[in-house]
Amino acid sequence: MKLYALLIIGLFTACMRAKNVVNASKTTPLYTVSGKVQQQFPYCGGARPTREMLIKATNPVAFPNKTFYLRNGNTNTENGTIAKSFTTNKEGLFCVKLSPGTYSIILEEQLKAIHPEDYRSENQKVNEQCLIEWWKKPYYLLEVKDQNIISLNFTFIHRCFLTTDIPCITYTGPLPH
Repeated sequence: MKLYALLIIGLFTACMRAKNVVNASKTTPLYTVSGKVQQQFPYCGGARPTREMLIKATNPVAFPNKTFYLRNGNTNTENGTIAKSFTTNKEGLFCVKLSPGTYSIILEEQLKAIHPEDYRSENQKVNEQCLIEWWKKPYYLLEVKDQNIISLNFTFIHRCFLTTDIPCITYTGPLPH
């Protein structure tokens, strides 16, 4: 536990050394944006769960290697360029330096135009209108003004039998016995 606490403190300390850093090629200040990403796995059926299994299903854990992308502005568009990206470490922590502005944080599934047929299958139903609206909307709208943002927290609650974090997809296949 002490090692874990030291690791977290070390990451934030390394990322937070300077209150704001001036980009060498410009005079625009850069501010630190950092936080933690977690994931939660529900109990998906089958044999009667133990108490430990139910507790595990309700407690979020670190989401390592989750990549987020930033587009300038407050909507996701096909022709929008990616300003920056960041990936969580094994503890689910991230840190990125950004200049002041409005950024759309998007997921990998939002990088390119989305096609409902790519997600439709024998065991999956897709709500097309929901999918199109979800794609346009940033996962998170980030406003960087004149100070560091050090406590962003994102939690992904995975759904049973689906391999994507897109909310507009429903599993329709057989359930475990």
